[in-house]
Amino acid sequence: MKTITNSISNEIIIKNSKFICLLYKVEKEEEIKMHIENAKKDFKDYTHLTYAWRINNKQKYNDDGEPTGTAGLPIMEVILKNDLINILAIVIRYFGGIKLGAGGLIRAYSKACIEALKLTTTEKYIIYNTYELTTTYDKLKLLNTLTKNIDIIDKIFKEEIIYKIKIEKDKDNIEKLFSNTNIKVKKL
Repeated sequence: MKTITNSISNEIIIKNSKFICLLYKVEKEEEIKMHIENAKKDFKDYTHLTYAWRINNKQKYNDDGEPTGTAGLPIMEVILKNDLINILAIVIRYFGGIKLGAGGLIRAYSKACIEALKLTTTEKYIIYNTYELTTTYDKLKLLNTLTKNIDIIDKIFKEEIIYKIKIEKDKDNIEKLFSNTNIKVKKL
């Protein structure tokens, strides 16, 4: 999977209709709502404001009055075909007086999204597992040795030592690495 690294705006004209595609990197549904509301304010008098988004295992699209399956779904298909995640694609249409028909709408909304994607960059989307490692002070040297090549998010030194770490899900071997060490491992 991939995610976009920057937000982008792109405009295309198809048979006098203007299609403006806005792409955003998003991580929470609250961000999606905010971007959609901002687009509604920024692009007044639009004919249709359609969108598709995908975050983790959730996805949604909206046709905003266009015939069912001719706007939001084609945008979603572009997102899925490009294996993108944590993305919101909004396509705003200003009607130009010429009806496009169902096939024309599907092609137009898809093209608007595809053309905007050409202007952004993507990066590999990495899923992390996070853990809490807890031990006593006499195991500090061992803990530091075992976490030498691991991303440590936080270190807490109280009665016990607690390290919060993250590791790529695909490379996660924490349970095995810390077995037989008397270091407590708790997945967060």
